[in-house]
Amino acid sequence: MSGRQVLGGAAILVVLAAVLWYVVVAPRSGAGVAPGGHVRVALDATAVGTGSWERYVIDVRNLADGTFSGDVFLLDQGQQNDQSPAAAASPIRGSLQLPAVPSVPTESAYRLHVTVASRTARQLAVLAPGFFDTVEAVMGGSVLDQENVDRPAVLPVAVLSNVDTPAKTIAALHYDQLAARPAQFDRAVDFPSSALGLAGYAAIVIDRFDAAALSQAQVQALRDFVGFGGTLVLAGGASWTRTIAPLPADLLPERPTTTTTVSLAPVAALSGVGADPLSTPAAAGSLGPGARTVLDAGGAPLATSLAYGEGQVVELAWDPADPGLAGSPYPALGWSQALARVLAQPPSTSPMATTVLGPDPAFTALLPAADDAPLPPLWLMTGILLLYVLAAGPAAYLLVTRRLGRPGLFWAAVPAVAVVVTGAFYLVGGSLQGGLQDHEIQVLRVGPDHTVNALEYHRILFLRRGNHVVAPAAGSLVAPLTLETYRTTGSTCERCTSQLGGLAPGTEHAQPDLPLVNETGVVYGTVRVVASSTLGRAPVGLSAQLAVIGGRIQGSVANLGTQPIGDLELFASDGQTLHEAVLARYLPAGARVNVDAQLVGADATAGPATAESILLRSVAAPALTGRGEAQLVGLTAPLPSRLSVDGEAPPQAAIGVVLQAVPVASADGSLRELERKSLAGVAGGQQGGFSDVYDIQVPATTAPLTLTWNAQWATSVELWDWTSSTFVAFPSPASTPLGRAALPAPYVHDGLLRVRMHEPRVSWGGDLWVDVAQ
Repeated sequence: MSGRQVLGGAAILVVLAAVLWYVVVAPRSGAGVAPGGHVRVALDATAVGTGSWERYVIDVRNLADGTFSGDVFLLDQGQQNDQSPAAAASPIRGSLQLPAVPSVPTESAYRLHVTVASRTARQLAVLAPGFFDTVEAVMGGSVLDQENVDRPAVLPVAVLSNVDTPAKTIAALHYDQLAARPAQFDRAVDFPSSALGLAGYAAIVIDRFDAAALSQAQVQALRDFVGFGGTLVLAGGASWTRTIAPLPADLLPERPTTTTTVSLAPVAALSGVGADPLSTPAAAGSLGPGARTVLDAGGAPLATSLAYGEGQVVELAWDPADPGLAGSPYPALGWSQALARVLAQPPSTSPMATTVLGPDPAFTALLPAADDAPLPPLWLMTGILLLYVLAAGPAAYLLVTRRLGRPGLFWAAVPAVAVVVTGAFYLVGGSLQGGLQDHEIQVLRVGPDHTVNALEYHRILFLRRGNHVVAPAAGSLVAPLTLETYRTTGSTCERCTSQLGGLAPGTEHAQPDLPLVNETGVVYGTVRVVASSTLGRAPVGLSAQLAVIGGRIQGSVANLGTQPIGDLELFASDGQTLHEAVLARYLPAGARVNVDAQLVGADATAGPATAESILLRSVAAPALTGRGEAQLVGLTAPLPSRLSVDGEAPPQAAIGVVLQAVPVASADGSLRELERKSLAGVAGGQQGGFSDVYDIQVPATTAPLTLTWNAQWATSVELWDWTSSTFVAFPSPASTPLGRAALPAPYVHDGLLRVRMHEPRVSWGGDLWVDVAQ
């Protein structure tokens, strides 16, 4: 074999090796080697939360002698549960082919690196959206265990107490098929300092705890938790000076000043439980502005409540954990009645309490589609191709034949020139096109005192292959959404299918403790979708004084922010139909406008829905969780995003949507959209049915009222007499599917009606309404 043949063959091998590395080796770099059989891991995972964010508790048990040092993945397998894990790529056989875009992108996951010593166990906790369903333990590239996530029907409660009595009593509570699940914090240092860390709880209980030990940040976390829809339950008793007094006055329904003794007989009467009357120490004082007494004993408040933002504070003047009540039914009754107020709607149909906005996979369909990956300019491609022709033809001939005098090497110069020009193409393309495109939607949910919960959806177009790191603001809750977006849009958008795909080993792994998302194996022109939820203060907000008069929303709305708001609309729901009213097309910053708009069904608007109206409706509808408030939504400028990709802020095309709950002071017609219903007590069991108590807060009205209920479901109806603190029988209607009877005025006390119904199952008040008499 001549030297020229060896040189030519070597050039060809170099080209083939480069292509082979690019296609196979590079994407698979980092794959580990399966360990031996000396490590055995067993996983167990439970998800508990409010519907927006779930708290995944993962137990990792090492059952063998070797140390487990690997990764635990929380996976979003969804429709792929019946598929086996993807096998490693097979060796190349036959002709060499470029990899195809997979039918679905690889999994989105949360990744936690963990080390578990031999014969020990560790528990991990992750706050993530509710669509993750599988946990997997991986070491050295081998899957050691894979289990489904268990989702029990529970009410998640955080308990701050220096004693374990409250948590033990709460753990035994049941509301039909829903059980209470407490998590106890017995030290202030362990309690989260941000409401983001409380996103997996529907309620917080403080009892027999030194509230003065809470830091300013932890107290602010309590404010934000309640302001964005959570429930705070405070227990007083003889220790109120330690538990309640250190908290801010504006979070206290009753501001105690002394200790008294009260009878607990009304507590038993509320749930219809026969119990010996007992007396117990209780805090006594004055009601704060806007607070109301929901249970009293001879004029002395036993339980008070206060609306704060979108949430509420429930204060028990007495202490269910008082040792003097041990062995009686009162501790369980007290906690049951207080925590029942968290349940404003059936837990299976909507979030129990959206204290922090969480990503909605269906919402990703509203993100603007990323532009197509740009091609190099035609003049540049023409110039490089012309350079290739000249280099491979005349230039090579002159160099090899005339300059070197070796015409036999001319055939080997052509592939060498091809390699050089291909590399030039790659370098020039990477330099000119290497960048990002980021399309963003921000949902800005406004709470008390200009506190803003910003939920950011980012659709990022990558113009450079390889591995990338997407990092939201520090302290954020982060969610990888590429796979969920593919499931939402892939079947209807051919371009989305190709953009959301990637090389076979491409992965999207979130590291929640940092937080960041690692995007691995990204190819040119593909898209990744990431969401994050943050809390902060910003000059955004609305102030409204509204009433429903003749089926129209009338009053005024002011823009308290520094940016104008467009397409301002009000949404409300009666639990079955979504209603909307267009209040203003444009509201300048700092301006106030008088409004007078018809409240109509959201689907009754004439003509095709615009992209803006669909966006506003999609933001408002999930926020109407049955508490009876109205939601204002409008388009506005987004806040500056702190998201970075590979350490740099990407160029963004963004839009903001402001979302704020507002009260409606009064109504003279339909009240169903504005009523606040909550469960106030449950007694009984499944075989004998349940005796359920519902509180209905009615907006101010001068019209006569009627009570409407499902007469076929409820076998008896009673109303609470506020003067005697007992229930009295309500006139039963004829045997008709719908019961309706006039409401005597004395049974509505300070806008609050209390109804007890005997039901075969807890209906959560779904067929119970207060209406204006026709």
